[in-house]
Amino acid sequence: MESPIFQYNRDEFKSLLKEVLKEVLAEGGIQSSGDGTLINIQEAASLLNLAVATLYEKTSEKLIPHYKHGKKVMFKKSELLAWVESRRVKTIHEIRMEAAAKMLKALK
Repeated sequence: MESPIFQYNRDEFKSLLKEVLKEVLAEGGIQSSGDGTLINIQEAASLLNLAVATLYEKTSEKLIPHYKHGKKVMFKKSELLAWVESRRVKTIHEIRMEAAAKMLKALK
């Protein structure tokens, strides 16, 4: 028995596939795994290794990027990772090198 998929030419198949993908995405059946993915507070707390209560506190104080829909709080993975990276603490060597560079610049 031949599969019904072979009854379509290439363009018809692509069109059908696009329609099916649109339906699945509209139903929320597939979630993107990219960094722009919206995640809930439990997933964000797990990603950041923070307690959910701590994360709620940071959102209420507007210390962390987030989105709200009613009472539901959501986060973008990419923004959370950027937020973490922006809080990098410099090493003592980096601090000393910056200080030396500033002193040299001031002497010129």
